[in-house]
Amino acid sequence: MAAHPILLVGAAVVGGPPGADALGVVDGRIVAVGAEADVRRQLPSGARTVHVPGGVIAPGLIDSHCHFEDASMEAYTVALANAGTVDDALHAIAEFARGRPDHEWIRGQVWNPLLQLRERCAPTRAELDAAAGGRPVLLPEAHGATASTAALHAAGLDPRGHDGRFDRAGLDFLLTIVPEWGDEERSDQLLTAMRSLNRHGITSVVSGATTPRDLGLLRTLADGGLSTVRVAAMVMPSGALNPDVPEDEWSRLLKDVPTERDRWLSVRGVKLQVDGGMTLGSAYTRTDYPSRPGYRGVCVTHPETLRSRVEAAHAQGLPVGVHVVGDAAIDLALDMLGGGDTGRAPDVLIHASLMTPDQITRAADTGVVVAAQVPFLWRNTPTIRGHFGAETTSRAVPFREWIDALGIRRVSAGTDHPVNDLDPFTNMYAMSERRDEAGADIGAAQRVTRAEAFALYTESGAAHTGESAHTGRLAEGMLADVVVLDRDPLTCSPEDLRETTVHLTVVDGAVVHDDRAQIAQ
Repeated sequence: MAAHPILLVGAAVVGGPPGADALGVVDGRIVAVGAEADVRRQLPSGARTVHVPGGVIAPGLIDSHCHFEDASMEAYTVALANAGTVDDALHAIAEFARGRPDHEWIRGQVWNPLLQLRERCAPTRAELDAAAGGRPVLLPEAHGATASTAALHAAGLDPRGHDGRFDRAGLDFLLTIVPEWGDEERSDQLLTAMRSLNRHGITSVVSGATTPRDLGLLRTLADGGLSTVRVAAMVMPSGALNPDVPEDEWSRLLKDVPTERDRWLSVRGVKLQVDGGMTLGSAYTRTDYPSRPGYRGVCVTHPETLRSRVEAAHAQGLPVGVHVVGDAAIDLALDMLGGGDTGRAPDVLIHASLMTPDQITRAADTGVVVAAQVPFLWRNTPTIRGHFGAETTSRAVPFREWIDALGIRRVSAGTDHPVNDLDPFTNMYAMSERRDEAGADIGAAQRVTRAEAFALYTESGAAHTGESAHTGRLAEGMLADVVVLDRDPLTCSPEDLRETTVHLTVVDGAVVHDDRAQIAQ
């Protein structure tokens, strides 16, 4: 993106010198931060003035774990996030299917019917058949899916005696059956998703599970000057979260993962998975669930398989990010992961929601980092408490302990969107207040300060992506990734924080979102 020199003027600059209300940008980098008159003198004549009266200028935000490519897919997939009943979901599917070709696949956006629907169950295969007029239907969840009869036939499966429900491995299989989007369609989806992130003030993202194909398309978009979000990708070399390939094939796939990086695209690591989810009641734990004697969740890999995958990635100079939620899953990952060495970024514990104090101490010694998401507690704390009990739930997603033991630069925050909402400011509220959407306590001992919550989305995020020298702060020489907000996120009231509006987002010196700025040459 080619960007004209800009003088950005608001009411204040977060982290700027006293009296700072302006920021100057040339060639995609910040050249000055300070009072408007002083900054103006350091810009070339003809610089464009972007004035947001009352706006608070802040660093661009970084979501450290987000399946961003699934954002804003309404034109391509059925939106089910607002469905409260099975009938709501079926109505949405029927409306989406109406007028589409008879054999076109109907795909849903990721949702969680077991938690969000009143019936606490997904639609049945027969219900999907009726709603979609016999078309193939695939409704993905975070770690599973529901499919229609036509989808089973397309996958070569006998529908007799099959309820249409699939686990994560089944979902990965079904995704190989669904026709791929064309390159043009998929590129449009990625760009639309980036714009969705920009509206939330997000300028960089760690993409949580990127296929080789999407990585290639992201490269093309970046090279064409079209990207509006910097992407650090957690790559699935085989295209699946749990690679079912022989060791020699795995090693070959790893050789195709690019290690070079630029200001728009990099590979943060290789993505692997150990267990399920906290809200789903499938996290792999050391002891029985209080709610289910004899049950300790789900482990989706064998220890030696995981070890061989990790060692092969390290041999290629690639760090590993491992999905772990329960303490037994974290034990397994810590047996195999380590900090970065020359040329390799640290390995990542992704989620780590039920990490125990002894494991945090162990992580501090091994050099791994944590990318975690408090939004799992925002709407689902009662469900989580039902699985694990009050004591375990009260210290779930222990940001306070992580920061104290690891240091804030080894911890970062994100959303796991679309499993959770994308809004960064609700996330900051939940981290600093440790209250859910109903105002109930979700573990006050794990509160962080407002400044820490903001840093987890800025400087910590930049450390996680390896871009600390270029992003996460507003200072001379940094890349011009900037947001203008309607209030100061460090000093406004907790309730006001949740209502924060992003007026303007600038990435690499170019305005990529503008809801009200008055721009003059």
